[in-house]
Amino acid sequence: MLSTIQRPNAGFVNGSLPGRVDGFKGLSPHLSKGLIVSHISSKGPRYRPSYLRGSRMNRASFCRQLRLSTGNLLASGLILFGSIGGFSGLNSNDLHRSTDLSYACNFLSTWDLPAAGAQETAKPAAEKSAAEDDDFKGTEAFEEANKIRVTESSKEGLGKVIDLCKKALELGLDELDAADAKRMLAATAMQRAQSMLEEMGGGRVPQNRAMRVTNDAMLDLQTAIEYDPNMIDAYVLKARIHLARQELSKGADALDQAQAKLQGLIDAGDKDPELKDKLADVIIMRSISRQDVDERIADLIRALEVNPENEKAVQLTVESLSALGRLDEAEKTIRKFLEVKPSNEYAVRRLVLILVQNEKIAEAEAFLNERIAKDAEESFLYSLRSGVLMAQATGETQKEKLAAARTDADKAIELSDENLDAYLNRARICLALKDLEQAKKDIALLEEKRPEIPDLALLRMDIAIQEKRYSEAISDLERLVQANPDNRMLLMQLAGMYQMDDRPRKALRIAERLIQAEGTDWRALRLRGDILLALGRHNDAIADFESAIENASEEDAEELSGILNNLSWVLSTSPEEGVRNGKRALELGLRACELTKYAEAHILSTLAAAYAETGDFDKAVEWSTKAVEVGGKDENEQLDQLKEELKSYQEKKPWREKKETEEKQGKPAKPDSGVDT
Repeated sequence: MLSTIQRPNAGFVNGSLPGRVDGFKGLSPHLSKGLIVSHISSKGPRYRPSYLRGSRMNRASFCRQLRLSTGNLLASGLILFGSIGGFSGLNSNDLHRSTDLSYACNFLSTWDLPAAGAQETAKPAAEKSAAEDDDFKGTEAFEEANKIRVTESSKEGLGKVIDLCKKALELGLDELDAADAKRMLAATAMQRAQSMLEEMGGGRVPQNRAMRVTNDAMLDLQTAIEYDPNMIDAYVLKARIHLARQELSKGADALDQAQAKLQGLIDAGDKDPELKDKLADVIIMRSISRQDVDERIADLIRALEVNPENEKAVQLTVESLSALGRLDEAEKTIRKFLEVKPSNEYAVRRLVLILVQNEKIAEAEAFLNERIAKDAEESFLYSLRSGVLMAQATGETQKEKLAAARTDADKAIELSDENLDAYLNRARICLALKDLEQAKKDIALLEEKRPEIPDLALLRMDIAIQEKRYSEAISDLERLVQANPDNRMLLMQLAGMYQMDDRPRKALRIAERLIQAEGTDWRALRLRGDILLALGRHNDAIADFESAIENASEEDAEELSGILNNLSWVLSTSPEEGVRNGKRALELGLRACELTKYAEAHILSTLAAAYAETGDFDKAVEWSTKAVEVGGKDENEQLDQLKEELKSYQEKKPWREKKETEEKQGKPAKPDSGVDT
């Protein structure tokens, strides 16, 4: 009896099998753009200028500070407060929040000021101050920059600060003020660059101005680095811009500089816990600019060595290794991360998927059993195990595994009615168990909560097929093909649906399109062979089946058994004398039975037909009887035909069959349906 094409399991939603990668879907082209915006903050740079870090002032510097205006007195008080209290530093936004004018004034009034003429008797105090002003003509401009920096944060205000700092440095400042002015200038330029890029990220910059804005931001970043070569954030932001522009070499240079400076700080003994996080992030960014995949993975592994808890590095490393088929290395990476973060949901999900992909399904189930024993109230663990059990639901243990999978799905929903993976799994399980009412309820809930889940259309299609509403199933599938016109699997499914709906010629056009694009695709060859068989073109069907067998993988036992079965069937039962070949049919039939462990009624039926074609009717009756028994247990819808075949063999008559399906007239496809038929 002929095998039908089974729709492959489309996987799980939200990172269940086959899972999702939260936040990463591989090294996609748009990744660098996302990175640019991720570190932009409206609160200004994280860099904390040292002019607010409390450098101790000599008395002359202090006397100059007393000449500040009332508004700038606030900043002066902060500097003094930082010197005594040991502040590690505040940024400009902290000034309004963290100062107390009365405290500053009181503090200044109690400072041990020098007595008039105590250190210099040659000049009166007023004359000395004037001389100092003559020596450092940039002081006034710097004081004005300080005042604006405290009171304004607009781009215009930041621009004034930058110009005043440059002017002050050009006119001349003492050593302390010159260092502070450079740091203020660098921090302000960095903040303005961030502000401009934040506007772009928020979509507030027209497309025709985007290049100009990024150029202006780049100039500010270069200014920041010029006046403070240790401003690491400026190198990183430059790199983000270069990478977004696909200027990989320039981006790599900026990242190498940032990496060297961060490593230098760590090697020098800086204990700031954020340094390792930053270094790991910089190494991750550097990996994106690599052209060589092995170098990229080496960077990601180094990022993990710097910070083993960096989830971003784990995700990118695992996805890169998985994409290359290096599943053992990906598994090792995930397991090592789980030692540090044993409850990380991404890592748990991804390890289960890797184990299943690597055909370690029993190991995946054992891992989840262990996790559930430790945390029996975690919903997602049950939905994951439900998926693993479904993957094992084949052959004699199918019903047992499906029942266990449903129990887990029910438990997952009981623990969290927001676990959509569990509803999706249960819908699939119920379809397999023919509990259509529960499947419909779960699908309806999913359509309400997450209508964009692509599997929902496939589930609706499955229900329509089981209820023999083929036109509705085809309509759903045509919409999916319209949205994904190059998806070969969807096109194969649509061709199969046309065939089930007695429209083999429409199915044939799709199959030929697929084979023309990829001539060795054994699934497409098998599909065309089945269609040709339905059209009565036996020799052409045999040629496609033989080609499919040559190109198929032994690992796909279930699908390969279907091809072997159908080829054996036509070689055994064709009414055309020149087509039949009993010896070859028996060889193929036995191999198909071995692959399915003699547990499929329709394949046992084919083996019986092969024996009948060779004239061994005793064996034909034996295996046909077995086919009827298995078909009865499975409630096989072709049970009546199985019984007719048995009767024929009991009468010493071989079975003959040739279908010539008449094309059913369906509704014409819309011109824009995206379905090329």
